[in-house]
Amino acid sequence: MEMNKKLEQIKNKKISLMGHIVGGYPDVESSLKAAKGICRHADFIEVQFPFSDPSADGKVIEGASYKAIDAGFTVEDGFKIVKELSETTEAVVIIMTYANIVYKYGIERFVKKAKENGANAFIVPDLPYGSDEGLSETAEKYGIGVIQVISPGVGDDRIKMLGDKSYGVLYVTARRGITGGKTDIGAETEEWIATVKRNCSKPIALGFGIKSNSQVRALSGKTEIVVAGSYFVEKITSLSKGSDFEGELAKAAQELLS
Repeated sequence: MEMNKKLEQIKNKKISLMGHIVGGYPDVESSLKAAKGICRHADFIEVQFPFSDPSADGKVIEGASYKAIDAGFTVEDGFKIVKELSETTEAVVIIMTYANIVYKYGIERFVKKAKENGANAFIVPDLPYGSDEGLSETAEKYGIGVIQVISPGVGDDRIKMLGDKSYGVLYVTARRGITGGKTDIGAETEEWIATVKRNCSKPIALGFGIKSNSQVRALSGKTEIVVAGSYFVEKITSLSKGSDFEGELAKAAQELLS
């Protein structure tokens, strides 16, 4: 589904979910089924194209990425997953990856292929706006967006600029560091969200360490979207070959939001 249409649909929701899977983990078919399960309850789904040297991922997602690469995952496999999700779910499909993957494939070729396969946006943490090797300009050319990422410590002017340039939503990390560790939703997090809100009119998607229903409840009314990645990858890791990946991940998504 197109980003603007989805944002219109969710504007009266208390809170919305952006799920995340590592493409090809534990294998291409299972990762696709897991994503479909998440999409029963999530309005947005990030499909990570794994890279061997991630800069923002903690041990859970990093380990899953290594295993997907070792199993032979390719960029073309990633596009197949994106295409299937865009055709069979109502979620906004987002490609999350790192600069090396995009650059090696060819920026324009990557963007064009992503658009052809139904992706709505990119998240590329190590290609920030202003130093993105032309990704934003190329994406605009093909009618696809780049979601910008900000972390605590960013100044007001930078928040305003990235909020303005970000496509549809602004991805806000709940804390500094890498993914995986649980984040305490307290006064410091709430003040950081308030700072972003004062400087950005777009909906925000808050991620890094969202692993429980209690966290989601604490964030309800404060952020429009919560992002859960390691939570879902840990669930996928707990399943054995032949498990009902779609059903189990749908249950995990529902438990996070219930």
